[in-house]
Amino acid sequence: MRKTVPVALAFSLLAAAAHADTACLQAGRIWNWKPLDKKTLIVEDLLYRKFKVSLMGFCPALPYKLSLGFKSNGGINGLDCLRKGDDVISRDVGIPYICPILSITPYTRAMEQADQAAAAAAGKK
Repeated sequence: MRKTVPVALAFSLLAAAAHADTACLQAGRIWNWKPLDKKTLIVEDLLYRKFKVSLMGFCPALPYKLSLGFKSNGGINGLDCLRKGDDVISRDVGIPYICPILSITPYTRAMEQADQAAAAAAGKK
């Protein structure tokens, strides 16, 4: 009996560590966001991790919005991870735009550099 308790404890600690390494954008911990275009957002959480959020279709006037809402269908406490099918909500004059999320991926430094290079190349044309 004594051997099973430490083994079970070790497995639970390993599972918790693996879960902590998983990239998760929590709805209640969004710090900042920046639109790349009408279909893509770069969202930063309170831990300064960046995520690329792709939207289904496009969200009208997304680059010009000063505030957005993020609605998760998974829970009510704001600590659940945003995922495909959750919503980004923007409002125009009396009209809410609900834009479903297609995918969320960690935004790496290499992806950021590629986007900056593409923007610089587009600016030169």
